[in-house]
Amino acid sequence: MLEDLKFIVNSQSYRETCHPGTSLLSLLRQLGWFGVHRVCDSGDCGACTVWVNDTPIHSCIYPAMRVANQSVTTIEGLAQNGELATIQQAFLAAQGFQCGFCTPGMIMSAAKLPELSEDELRLALKGNLCRCTGYQAIIESIKRQVVTERTCTERSRSSRSEAGSRVETRHGASVGESIPKQDGAAIVTGKASYTADISPPGLLHLKLLRSPHPHALIRKIDTQKAKALPGVVAIFTHEDVPRIPYTTAGHAEPVPDPLDHYLLDNKVRFVGDRVAAVVAETPHIAEKACELIVVDYEILPHVIDPIQAMNNSGVVIHDEPESLQIPDRNRNIAGEIFLESGDLEQGFNQADLIVENTYQLPAVQHVHLEPHVTISWLEADGNLVVRSSTQVPFHCQRLLSQLFNLPQDKIRVYKAQIGGGFGNKQEILSEDLCVLATLRTGKPVQWEFTRKEEFTATNSRHAMTIRVKTGVKTDGTLVAQEMEVIGNTGAYGNHGQTVVFLSGYIPLGLYRCSNKRLQGFAVYTNTMPAGAFRGYGATQGTFAMECQIDEIAQKLNIDPLEIHLKNLIRPGDLITLGRTESHFNLIGSYAVTECWEKVTQSLGYIPGTPPRVEGSRRRGVGFAVSMQGSGLSKIHVAKVKLSLLPDGKYELKTGSVDVGTGSDTTLRQIAAEVLGVEVVDINIIAGDTQQTPFDAGSYASATIYISGQAVKLAAEKLVDNRETSVEVSYAADESTLTFAVQGVEVEVDIETGKVQVLRCVQAIDLGKAINPRICHGQATGGIAMGIGYALSEELLFNEQGCIINPTLREYRIPTAADIPPIEVILIEQADPYGPFGAKGVGEITTNCTAPAIANAIAHATGCRLRQLPMTPERVWQQLNDSPT
Repeated sequence: MLEDLKFIVNSQSYRETCHPGTSLLSLLRQLGWFGVHRVCDSGDCGACTVWVNDTPIHSCIYPAMRVANQSVTTIEGLAQNGELATIQQAFLAAQGFQCGFCTPGMIMSAAKLPELSEDELRLALKGNLCRCTGYQAIIESIKRQVVTERTCTERSRSSRSEAGSRVETRHGASVGESIPKQDGAAIVTGKASYTADISPPGLLHLKLLRSPHPHALIRKIDTQKAKALPGVVAIFTHEDVPRIPYTTAGHAEPVPDPLDHYLLDNKVRFVGDRVAAVVAETPHIAEKACELIVVDYEILPHVIDPIQAMNNSGVVIHDEPESLQIPDRNRNIAGEIFLESGDLEQGFNQADLIVENTYQLPAVQHVHLEPHVTISWLEADGNLVVRSSTQVPFHCQRLLSQLFNLPQDKIRVYKAQIGGGFGNKQEILSEDLCVLATLRTGKPVQWEFTRKEEFTATNSRHAMTIRVKTGVKTDGTLVAQEMEVIGNTGAYGNHGQTVVFLSGYIPLGLYRCSNKRLQGFAVYTNTMPAGAFRGYGATQGTFAMECQIDEIAQKLNIDPLEIHLKNLIRPGDLITLGRTESHFNLIGSYAVTECWEKVTQSLGYIPGTPPRVEGSRRRGVGFAVSMQGSGLSKIHVAKVKLSLLPDGKYELKTGSVDVGTGSDTTLRQIAAEVLGVEVVDINIIAGDTQQTPFDAGSYASATIYISGQAVKLAAEKLVDNRETSVEVSYAADESTLTFAVQGVEVEVDIETGKVQVLRCVQAIDLGKAINPRICHGQATGGIAMGIGYALSEELLFNEQGCIINPTLREYRIPTAADIPPIEVILIEQADPYGPFGAKGVGEITTNCTAPAIANAIAHATGCRLRQLPMTPERVWQQLNDSPT
C-alpha cells in the first residue's frame, strides 16, 4: 500500500507517495538530492547522514514514512544565501576529504557536535567511516570549525562572508604549493557527481543471481517464473552469451593474466560467482526475480586451502579447455615465479646464523565507500556510452570491444567522480554485463553492487603464506635470502602472478645480498578472487621481511636500525633479482638515511632502551622500511593533449583517473609551473575515452611519475614550439623507487592482548612533493589502512569458502577512535627521472605499518606474532603460549 507523505527538504515542500519499507535515503535520491550517499544500507558508515528536524540520523535505515510533516536537511541545504556554513568552510580549508564519498555525511554529523577534546571527538565520530583520509584532516577540519565559530562571534556577518570567500578562491603558486583540491567546493556542498548520480530516461536495473555453492556445474536453469514477474525485461544465462575467455584485470596488452573468466559460465567456482543476470524496471523487482530462478546444480568437490589445492587435492578448478595462459591447471596454479641470483647454498654455508619463519597474511577487502556501479546506454547514432566508477577506462573500452565485437571508437567509457578504488576498480567487474543488457534491450541499464557483494563477489588482497629463510653473519651482514610465496588467487587468476612476483621482488630487492631466491605460486581455490590492492603484493612481502630482519637483530643483539642501515641497497645498486639485463626499477633520488634519522628523532628513540612497564601494560617501539616502484616501466603509457584556448586559458586532456588522490589538481600544477600561469587558468578533462588521449589508468603509483611527466613534456613543447595545441606520449624506460621508513609506539595490555598504537611517524623519500598537503593526505590514509591490516581486518571464510563477515559492522575497518595522531615527514630530494623530481607516493605509505606494529609488540612483550591481524585474542594467546 502506498503512503502519501507531506514533508520539507532543504526548505522545499514535497508531497510524495512511497511504498512501506522505503528508506529515507532512497526517497531523497529519487527526489534528486544526490549528496546523500548509499554505502552500507545498515546504518554502519554515516555516509547517508541527514538532519530530521535538526537531529542527525542515518537515512539508510530511517523509514521514509517517518518524515511526514517533518523537515529534512541534506548537505545541499547547509549553505545559506550562497554562503558556506562554517563547517563546510572548515572542511574546505583543512581539506578534510579525498574521494569525498563520506564527506557529506561526515559534515552533517560534525556540524551538530559540541566542543570536545580530540579524544572525545574521535569517539564521537565512530559512526562515520572514512577509508581515504586516515581521519587526521577530518579532525583538523572539525577543530578549525570550533576556532572559526569562536572568532565569528566577535565579527560581523560581512567579515564572515569575506573569510568564506577567501577559502574558496585561494589558488597558491604551483609546484610545491598545497593548492586546494579543485573538486573541494563541489565535495563539501554535495554537488560532486558520482556514477550513480544520473538517471537516463527509461533506466533499467540489473541484479545478479549468485552461486550458493563453492564449486558446481549448472545442469539446468529455469527462468520461467522470473520472466513472468511484472517489470522484468530480460534474463541472461550462460546459454545467452558468447563464450569468450578474458581476464577482469585492467592490464595493458599483452595481458599477463590467465584468460579464465566468462560473461556467464556453466560452472561456478566460488560462493558468489555469477549464475544469471536479471534486468528489470526497478532494483527490487530484479532482486525478486533472482529469487524466482530455479537452478539445478551438480555439486563438485571444492578446495579452499591453496597449499592443498596445488598438492594433489583431486580438484581442478579450471578444467575448461577454452581458458588460456594457465601454467598448470591440474595443480590449480594460475601463476608461478622462479628468480635467483648468486649461489644460495653457498650463501647459507657462509652464514653464522640462519633464521627461518613462516608468515600468514589474510585476505582483506578494499572497502572503498562507493560501490562498483556502471550505467550504460546507446546514443542516437548507435554509439555505446559507459559511465563507470573505474580506474582504467581505456582498458575497459578495449575489453568491451573484444567481448561484443564492437569497434573501439564506437564505445565511450568515462569516469565520473570516483568514491575510492585502491585497486579494486582496476578490475572490469560491473561494466561487462551492464553493457550486455544495454545491447540486448536497447535501454539504459544500471548495475550497482550492494555492500555484501563488495565483500563477497569482487576482489580482496591476496591471502599469502610466506616462508622466509635468511642467512646472516654475526656482524649482521646478510649472505643468503630465500623466500617462498604461496598466494591464494581465489577462483580466478586476475593479477595473481604479478602480485606474487612483487611480494618477493620488492622486499628481497630492498636489501644487499649476493645470494637470493624467490619462488612463488598464485594458486586457484574455490574462494572469492583476489586482485589488485594498494601495495600490490609488496605489502605482504614487506611484513614478512621486516619482521624477519627485526628478529635477526634481536637474536644477534644488534640494534634494528644498525642491521637495516648495514644491508639496505644504496645509490648505484641495481635491483636485479634474476634479471641481469632487463631490470625495470632503479634508484634515482635516495634519502633513506635521512628518513631513518627523522623518524628516530621524532620518536626520541635511544638504542637499547627497554620496554616501559606500567602494571599490566607494556610499551614498545618498532620500525620498518619499504620501497615501491613509481609506475610500470616500458608498458605504462600516458598521453596528454594541451591546448591554448582563445580566452587565454589552457585545456589539459588526460586519460588519467583521479580516484580521490588529487591528481586532477597536481597534474594542473605541473602544467601551470611550466606555462607560468595559475592552476585556475587550466581546465582539465580526464578519464574519458572519447574526449581524452590514452592513459593506462590509475594504478601502480604511476599518475604523477608517468602521467605527470607527460604533462610536463607537453607544456614544455607548447612553450618551446609556440604552438596552440600539442599531444605527447610518454612511457618510462625504468621505474624509480620511492622509499619510506615508519616508526610506531604501541601499548600492549598483557591481560587482554589489546594493542593500542600511541604514536605513528612515517618519513617518505618522495623526491618532490608537487602538492605537500595532498601527499600528507595520501600518507595518513595509507597508514590508517595499514593499521587496520595490522590489528583488525580479515575476511573470514567457512568450510564452504563463504565469507561470514560481509558487513562493515562485522569486518571492522578503523574508525577515527582507532587511529592515533600521525606525523608524516616528507623528505624532498629531487629525483632525476620524475617530473620536477617527483616520485610515486600512493602505495608505499601502507607497506611499513603492519611490520612496524609487529616489531613494536615484540619489543614491548618479547612475543613475535607472524600472523595478521594481530587481534587481542591472537596477542593474548601468543603471550600465554610463549615460554616465561
